[in-house]
Amino acid sequence: MQIHVTLYGGARVVTGQSKVNLSFDASHVTLAQVVEKLIAMYPRARPYLLSETGALNASIRVLVNNERLDPAVALTSALHAEDHIALLVAVAGG
Repeated sequence: MQIHVTLYGGARVVTGQSKVNLSFDASHVTLAQVVEKLIAMYPRARPYLLSETGALNASIRVLVNNERLDPAVALTSALHAEDHIALLVAVAGG
């Protein structure tokens, strides 16, 4: 199965990629598995995606097929073949 990931902010800068297609042998995976694979491919992206405790960074917003995930359960969310993930950096200001 394939998962399509669009990266924004620091993760895009350190990976040098705006879009990454990831392949998995399973019929479904979790967002945590997607993030782990991204970090394995691009180790410098880790501090932009995960906190030191391994939780999703508070500044990251996750969209799956254009729907925002609840940050409290985002990493355990099940994903399916051809899902489109966007990892956005929250911006504050006015």
